[in-house]
Parts: sequence; structure tokens; C-alpha cells
Amino acid sequence: MVGIPRYKEFNGPALFRQGFRPFFLGAGLWAGLAILIWLIVIRGDASLPSNFPPAQWHAHEMLFGFAAAAATGFLLTAIPNWTGRMPLQGVPLIVLFGVWVLGRVAMSISDAIGDIAAAALDLAFLALLFGVVLREILAGRNWRNLPVVIAVGVLFAANAITHLEVNSILPSTLLGERLGVAVFVILISLIGGRIIPSFTRNWLVKRDSPVLPVPFSRFDTVTLVLVLVASAFWVALPTSTLTAFALIAAGAISAARLVRWQGWRTYSEPLLWVLHLGYAWVAFGLVLLAGSVLFSAEIPYAAGLHALTAGAIGTMILAVMTRASRGHTGHPLTVGLPTAAIYALVTLAAVMRTAAPFTSGSYLTLVSVSGWLWISAFALFAILYGPILLGDRPTTSGVKARQE
Repeated sequence: MVGIPRYKEFNGPALFRQGFRPFFLGAGLWAGLAILIWLIVIRGDASLPSNFPPAQWHAHEMLFGFAAAAATGFLLTAIPNWTGRMPLQGVPLIVLFGVWVLGRVAMSISDAIGDIAAAALDLAFLALLFGVVLREILAGRNWRNLPVVIAVGVLFAANAITHLEVNSILPSTLLGERLGVAVFVILISLIGGRIIPSFTRNWLVKRDSPVLPVPFSRFDTVTLVLVLVASAFWVALPTSTLTAFALIAAGAISAARLVRWQGWRTYSEPLLWVLHLGYAWVAFGLVLLAGSVLFSAEIPYAAGLHALTAGAIGTMILAVMTRASRGHTGHPLTVGLPTAAIYALVTLAAVMRTAAPFTSGSYLTLVSVSGWLWISAFALFAILYGPILLGDRPTTSGVKARQE
């Protein structure tokens, strides 16, 4: 592990001193606002001046708006630790964040500015991010993390495909959406597989636990390969029986991997158990997706999809954003009821959204309740963590917390 680099002097707003600050705050605010807009639109109370139909706009903004911003905040913070190079801050960070904001505006008013302009503005963000990540990994000769560069490139391709599908240049098969979801599931399996057992081990060691997470081994490598293969099958052949069996295998081995990390021993620390919960949604979502292929009449496709998106992606993003925001600004890596309430709200939202497709008459009610729970979770995140992200630079204790 390369030593954590020092930040350059920056006299501008604290928000742009570190990469995680604007993107975590932006992701949190947009997660709630985008769902609020979508709920208003599907109720028929307003229309959205976008060339994307409401359902596809919703999916796009959750993947390539909200989730992409959260992933950017994480990468801009983690990559300097991996490479030892100076973090992105100041004007370059302002430009990158500004392009992300422009993309969100463009996607919401594409009818007014035109399809091509909206696509260009939206795609510009991931193109810039790809360039930043590639430059840092190559300059730092950090070959171990080249898969992250590939993931950002594939995410850009998924977004481009989504635009081509909506504008009828490609057949509308939701290929871009599936590819985007697959990228985040793989990233959770890859990066989550590093940080979850590591953070858990550190916490348990301090408490003299006789049992610790199993170290990374060939089992973890096999798990990652199976998740990658199953995701690829799902993207390319979403209704194939072979895909279903690959998803079951990936989900089952992911569940076994999770058990090896001793997550139940962290029940007293929400910052830790929520990471295990987020990973559990991956295993459950993969198996549920398989069920929707094998038993399509009984298990709706949307249930498995939202277990992975609202469940795995939503939970893991909040888990990482809350932990990183605290650890990199000098706050203790322990939380109380307010932050635990964020995790409870997003979990209830995911449960409701996953359950909704199984119902008929109460479907819209459950979707609406899920939406408001989701909005509440991210509103609470903004209230609790907005002041932290907007506040002063990290303290000495913050550096120590990061190293731990």
C-alpha cells in the first residue's frame, strides 16, 4: 500500500479540496431529487421535458447520474492512496464536477436542447473520468487496479448504448441498462471484497475477537470470476437458461464468501454491518434474477433488478459515503442512531421496491412508499453529512482515522 499523499494548498471552498466532497454531496442530493421528480411524473402531476421516457430516465439517472457520482467520489479518494500521486482538487475537480452537473441538467431538458447535445453533455463526464483514472493508474504504474479503468470505460460504453437505444439507433433491448448495472455489481464484488473483510478484521482485532475474516484466497478469485461470467451472460443473454444457472452459481458463492467475513460479529457497529448488508443484497439479487428467468410467471424480472440496484448499489453507496466522509474529515469511525436510521431507511426502501412487482393492486403504492423512504434516507444523509462535506479540511486525527 502506497502512503497517503499530502494535499496541495487550496484557498477555495472546502467542498473542492478533496474529490469525495462534491461527488458524495452531489450524489446524495441527486439520489433524492431524481426520485422525487420521477414520483411526480409517474403520478401524472407533471411531465419531464426529456427525450427519455420516464422509466428509462429514472434508470439512467440512478445509474449514470447518482451511482456514477458516488463511484467517482470513491475513486478520486482511493486512487491517490493506490498510486501515491497527488489527489485531484481545486479547478480540475470543479471542472469535473461541473460537467457532471451539466449532464444531469441536459438529461432532464433534452427535448429543449436536442438529443445530440444532451448525449454529448451527459457522456462528457464519464469520458473525462476515464481519462483522469487512466492517467493516474498509468502514471503511478499501479497495474493491480487496471480493472477499475476498464470498469469506467465499460460504464461509458453502457451509457452510450443507452442513448443509442432511446434514440432508436440501436434496438431498444435495455442492453445499456443491464451493462451499467453489471459494472456496479462487479465493482462491489471487486472493491467490496477488499474493504469489507479488511475493515472487519481491523475492528475485530481491536476487540480481541478469536475469529477473524478469512484472508483473500483462491476462493475469492473464483467468486469474482463467477460474478463476472454470470454478469456477462445476463447482459448478453438475459433470458437464457444458461444465464440463470450462472447467476445462481454466482449468487450462491457470493453468499458463501460473505459468511467467511464474519459480518454478524459487527452487529454493534452500523458502519460495518451495513457493508455486509450491502454485499448480501448482491447475492440475493443474483439469485432472484435467476429465478425470474427460470420462473418468470412467479418471479418478476423487476424484483431481481431492484434487489441489485436499490438494494446492493443503494446500500453500498450509502455505506461507503458515510464511512469515507467521516474517516477523511477527522470524525470517529463509529456512528449512532441518526446514521443507523439512514441505513434502515434505505433498507426498507429496497425491500419495498423489490417486493412491489410481486403485488398487483398495491404495486404503485409500494413503489411510492419505497420512493419516499429512499428520499428520506438521502435527505437525512445530506442533513447529517452535508456540513461535514462542506466543512474545513481534514484534521490530523482524520489522517490517522484513514490509516486505520
